[in-house]
Amino acid sequence: MNKRQLGALLAVNLRLVNPQATDRYRKKGKNGTELTNKLKLQFLTNTFIFLAIYGFTMFSIDFSKMPGMFTFYVGLFVLLGISQSISGLYNVFFAGKDINSYLPLPFRQNEIFLSKVLIVAFNVFPFTLPLLIAFFLTGWHSGIMIPVSLIMSLVVYLFIMTIIFMFCALVVFSLTKTKVFREHQNLVMNGLMGISMVIAIGGIMLMNNSNNYTATGARYDRSVISIFMPIFQIFNVPVSVNSGISWLGLLVLLAVFGGILKYLIVPQLSEQLTTVNSASLNRSNQRKAVKRQGLNANLDSYNWQLLKEPNLLLQVVMNSIMIPVIFIISFSFAKLPSNLPLKWIGVFFVGGIAFSSFTTNQSALVSNLISLDRANFEFVRSLPISMKQYLHRKFLFGYLMQIILNVVIVIIMSVVLKAGLVMALALICGSAWGTYLMSLHYFSRDYRLRLTNWTNVTELFNRGGGNLGMVATMFASVFISVIIVVAYSMLLINTPWAAMINIIALAVILVVSWLLLRHYRVKFWSQFD
Repeated sequence: MNKRQLGALLAVNLRLVNPQATDRYRKKGKNGTELTNKLKLQFLTNTFIFLAIYGFTMFSIDFSKMPGMFTFYVGLFVLLGISQSISGLYNVFFAGKDINSYLPLPFRQNEIFLSKVLIVAFNVFPFTLPLLIAFFLTGWHSGIMIPVSLIMSLVVYLFIMTIIFMFCALVVFSLTKTKVFREHQNLVMNGLMGISMVIAIGGIMLMNNSNNYTATGARYDRSVISIFMPIFQIFNVPVSVNSGISWLGLLVLLAVFGGILKYLIVPQLSEQLTTVNSASLNRSNQRKAVKRQGLNANLDSYNWQLLKEPNLLLQVVMNSIMIPVIFIISFSFAKLPSNLPLKWIGVFFVGGIAFSSFTTNQSALVSNLISLDRANFEFVRSLPISMKQYLHRKFLFGYLMQIILNVVIVIIMSVVLKAGLVMALALICGSAWGTYLMSLHYFSRDYRLRLTNWTNVTELFNRGGGNLGMVATMFASVFISVIIVVAYSMLLINTPWAAMINIIALAVILVVSWLLLRHYRVKFWSQFD
C-alpha cells in the first residue's frame, strides 16, 4: 500500500469532515501541510476536552471493585460508538457521492476504502475514548503496573472499536445491496439511523434504570451487565482462564468480521457505491408537483422540502437529542423516589426548562431553518409578502419539530424513571416553554449568523464555536441546571413554606420569561414590521 497516497486521501477527507474550519484556516493563509496540521490539532483539542469531562468523573471511581459501574460505562460508549459509526459510514461512503471523482485518479480501491474508514474512526474516537480511561483505571486499581495497564487498555480499546466498525460496516454495506435500498435510499437509511438511535438511547436508559444497587464497601455499585463482564475479567484478573477466553473471543470476532468484509464486501464496494450514487442522482431529478392553497400552506410545504437536505434530520437528531441525552444519563445516577408530593411540581417544571436548554442547541432544526434557504432567502425578501409572516411561520415550524422531539424524550424518561403522571406533565410543560424560549434565541442567532453559500449542513452546525463550542455549552448548561435544580430542591426539603418557595420560583420564571420575550420582540421581530 502506498503510504503517500493514503496520506493524501486522509488529508482530503480531513478537510471535508469540517469544511467551515478548513475555510476559516484558509482565510488565515493556511494551506497544504500547515492546514492539515491545524485541522489535526483542532481534532486533538476536542478529543482531550471530551476526555477531561468524563475523566474527571471516572477517576473518582474504583472500577476494580465496581464491575456494575464498569460494564455500565462500557455499554454506554459501545452503544454510542455503534450509532456514530453507522451514521459516519453512511455520510462518508454514500452521502458524499464522491466515489466517481476518484476513478480517473491513481488510487487503489483498498486505499480509498481504508482512508474513508479511518475518517469515520477519527469522528467516533472522541466519543468513545473515555473507554480507555475506564480500562486503564480498572487495570491499575487491580494491581497491574501502569505501563502494562496502559498497553492492555490501548490494545483492548482498538480491538473493540475495530469490531464495532466492522459490524456497522457489514450492516450498512449489506443493506445497500438490497433492491429496497436502491429504490428507497433515503427512507431505508433514515429508518436505519432512527433504529440505531432508538436502540442506543433505549439501551442507555435501560441500563441507567437498573435500580438493583449493591453495597461495595463505602460505595454502591450498579447491576452488572453480563455481556460486558468478559472485558472486566481481562483487567480485573488478567492471569486467569476467563481472561484468556475473553482475549480469544475478541480475536475470533476480529477474524470473522474481517474475513467477511475482505472477501464479500470490499471486492464489490466500488461497483456498489457507483450503482447507489447513480440511482440516487436519477431519483433526485424526479419531482412531484403538489398543489396547495394559501400562503401558510405553501410556506409549510416549502419548509418540508428543506428537510430533504441530505443528512439533515440525522444530524439534528444526533446532536440536539441523542448526545445531550447521553450526557444527562451518563452523569446522572440518582433515582426518583416514588409518590412525590405535589410541592415538587415546580422542581419538575424547572427541570423541563433545563432539559430544553440542553437539547435545543445550535444543531437543532429551528437553529438552522433560515440558513437552509440558501440564496432563496434573498429571493423571498424581494417578493411582495411580509417577511415577519414568512419568518414567523418558519419559526413555528421549527419550534413544533423541536418540541415533538423533546416531548417524546421527556415521556420516555418519565416512564423509565417512574416519575408519575403529575410530575411528568410538569416536566413536559417546562420542556415546552423552555423549548420556546431557546428556539427564539437560536432562531434569531441563525438570522444573525446566516450563511447562504454553505455546501454541507455541518458548516451550519459549527457556526459560533464549532463542536468544541457546542460541547462547552452543553457542559455549562448541565452545570448551571444542576445547581439551580439542586438549590430549588434543598429549599423545598429544608423549609416548611414549600408553597411560598414555589410561588417565588413561579414569579422568577414569569419575570425572566417576560424579559426574554420583550428582548426578542424589540431586537429581532420589530425589524421586520
